[in-house]
Amino acid sequence: MKHIHFWCSALARIGACGIACEVCRAYINNACPMGGCTSGVEAKENLEVQRRVLGFNCPILQCANSKGVDYCMKSCRDFPCKLMFEAEFPYSKKFLEVMKRAQAPQS
Repeated sequence: MKHIHFWCSALARIGACGIACEVCRAYINNACPMGGCTSGVEAKENLEVQRRVLGFNCPILQCANSKGVDYCMKSCRDFPCKLMFEAEFPYSKKFLEVMKRAQAPQS
C-alpha cells in the first residue's frame, strides 16, 4: 500500500519532464542538488542551483521554464519535440512516437 499512497500524495514532486522526482535516477543517486527539479514557479530558482552546483542546466527544465510550461506533456504544444527525441531521458523514442501519433488529427 505504500506505493499507492505515494502516487496519490499531493506532496509528490514532478519535474517538467513528467518524471516524479522520487523515482528519478538523478534524485535517487543524490545528483540532484535541489531535492527535485520540479517545475513552474520553482523552476527558475532550481535552474540557478543546477548551474551553480552542477555547472549545467537540464535542457528540458530550461526549455519548459523559458516557455512558461509547468509540464511538457500536459502544457507544451510542441510536445513531443526535437529536444525530447534527442535527450537520453526521460522517455524512450518509441513512447514519444506514440505520443506524436496520438496528437495527429483523427480521420
